[in-house]
Amino acid sequence: MDSSEPSNLREALKPFWALMQADLESLFKSRITYGWLLAGVFLTVLRVLTAITLGTTSRIIAQGLSDFIYVWSMLVIGMTASTVASEAGEFADSIMSKSVKRYDYILAKFSSRICYIMAMYSLTTTVLVGVSLKMLRNDYEIYGLIASIFFVALVLLMLTSLGVTFSTVISNTVISIIVLLVLWYSMTFFFPLIDEVRFLSPSNLTSQLPTLIRGIWNGEEWQTAVGFAAISIASTGLSILHFSKKDL
Repeated sequence: MDSSEPSNLREALKPFWALMQADLESLFKSRITYGWLLAGVFLTVLRVLTAITLGTTSRIIAQGLSDFIYVWSMLVIGMTASTVASEAGEFADSIMSKSVKRYDYILAKFSSRICYIMAMYSLTTTVLVGVSLKMLRNDYEIYGLIASIFFVALVLLMLTSLGVTFSTVISNTVISIIVLLVLWYSMTFFFPLIDEVRFLSPSNLTSQLPTLIRGIWNGEEWQTAVGFAAISIASTGLSILHFSKKDL
């Protein structure tokens, strides 16, 4: 009986893995992926080359990481806020044929989007950090640099979770994208004006990146990290709960 449990678990996970792998394969083969990577590497190299004489690693890496907040976030919003809404008909057919369970589908969508966004972030950031450390005057502190990369990754994780959640709750793709855009830019530009929620603003984090990379902490960073993580977990839970009861 014990030996059959791993086999049963593998069988139960098969639909999830199949959906996740198919979604990831589609994402990585898309033209958006190649365009994103080419543009990201080009902007990174250009930024470093234009800052060789006066630039420092803390300033240039902070600028490169900030691109994910102000520039590449548009791609993340478009790719996540259309995740479920754009496939509602296809999934309804799968449910009717009993080939896919609801939680398999929604968890696969969350997982594939998170893996994709983190892979794109990791590849671009590796180039950014590698070129900056090689060609610029170093003024970084290793733990501050690692923390900065981690915090921006948390921002992208939060945005991805919110995007899939809105796509689950809102059946219209265009409305889902617009709602997420409004929320994202409210958090980015208006939250810093309100003391009580300033720590949840991505732009507040980007303003701290240069000093954080140099190893200077102000104590607010971990509050920001916990806030982003809590939003990600709450939105994911809400999405799964809503999708499990949603009429298709």
